[in-house]
Amino acid sequence: MANAAETLERHYLEMRWRALSLAADLDRVQRGDGARQLMQSDPRLAKLRDAFNILLSDSPNRAEQVQLIFSDKSPPPPRS
Repeated sequence: MANAAETLERHYLEMRWRALSLAADLDRVQRGDGARQLMQSDPRLAKLRDAFNILLSDSPNRAEQVQLIFSDKSPPPPRS
């Protein structure tokens, strides 16, 4: 198993690319018509904000917590 420095070295460029890609996507949404209301009210963007807060935390299980944010929590359909 790699140590923390080796893991960061191996994954840093991809992590940086993903952060830049997300920033660019959010910039495009924000520049669109109706962005102000959408940025404040869309539940998908709220989930992204929640996920970003978890990413910035020191939680040891960030991946699990983020997965739960985006999981479908609706009850399954009844079986016939």
